[in-house]
Amino acid sequence: MKARMTQIQKPRVFKMKKPAGHTPVIQRYSSQVEESVEMIRMAVLGFQEDPAAPCDSKAFLTYLDEVFSNAGKPNHFDIATFVDDQGYNSSMAVCYWLDEASFAAWAEKFDLWWKAQDAAALKHGLWFESFAVPPPYRETNAFKEYIRGLSACPMSQIESMDESGYWGAARDRFSASAYDDFAPTQDRELQHNTTNDTFGKRIAVTDIPDRLCVIRSGVTWQNCGDEQLESYENNLKPKLDAGMSFLRQNPEETGCCSLRQVTCLDPEGVPQKEAYSLGIFLTYGHLERWAHDHPTHLAIYTRALAERKKYQENLELLTYHEIYVLNENLRFEYINCHPATGLLPFFTQEVAS
Repeated sequence: MKARMTQIQKPRVFKMKKPAGHTPVIQRYSSQVEESVEMIRMAVLGFQEDPAAPCDSKAFLTYLDEVFSNAGKPNHFDIATFVDDQGYNSSMAVCYWLDEASFAAWAEKFDLWWKAQDAAALKHGLWFESFAVPPPYRETNAFKEYIRGLSACPMSQIESMDESGYWGAARDRFSASAYDDFAPTQDRELQHNTTNDTFGKRIAVTDIPDRLCVIRSGVTWQNCGDEQLESYENNLKPKLDAGMSFLRQNPEETGCCSLRQVTCLDPEGVPQKEAYSLGIFLTYGHLERWAHDHPTHLAIYTRALAERKKYQENLELLTYHEIYVLNENLRFEYINCHPATGLLPFFTQEVAS
């Protein structure tokens, strides 16, 4: 593999948070990408169905077959399903590209298909949320036995690291944190509005502030025996669900613009023993403050750390996360979606014909 793209390219300005002599309780890994990777592109393709309609993963798989039929399809994608707080059955694919030429080839054909969708005639909603970041503006934390998302892409390889198990480790894992504090150019506050009429319309969200933060955090209990599965279901999962619910219900306080808690599907649409949360925060600072200070996250963190200490190398419940700090190349568009979908409640909307 070539030299890391994610190594520090600029002089360090900000001191690392890592304590002197720190050793992680359990070994974790971080994905690195080849030096040739200039941008990491991620897109979320969503499919939203009315509460009265049955959740139809087959319809979503047919949709994916259509949009991935052209050259330049993602280097990697995975699919999931969830029911949102408004009762809508939703399916989505999270897609990754590590090659700009491939993404450009795919996007050219996709845009023709996307623009041809008749918002007034659709019986379901569609959304397309995408961004691109240079490799130093992302961090990952995973077990080598549980590779998902960016870490599962070709041109990506995981390596052991010591930046885990202490406060500030996530920030340390960003190469860019050596010279960038991730602060926005202008302070913003979220104002929540779900009263707009968005059905039957094609809407592009504009006026999105710089330095949005995206986190994907997942867990699998596929390999859990009875003891550790019971501990997850009774001790950890209720705390995780409470934390995610708090973020969804308190966007103004937390800066959380969107939080989708999903169940993973296999390529045939069958639910797996695996789940993740995909969140968008106003800034990395908002995510960091919730993680550092709020009782709902401290409850999750304390319980998870107790499991790691108890089982150590025999831990069967596996987790990962990846975080991105955004600046540009943002695109958030919605067709015939309800007004609480994604970023629709928070930023300026442009309605296209």
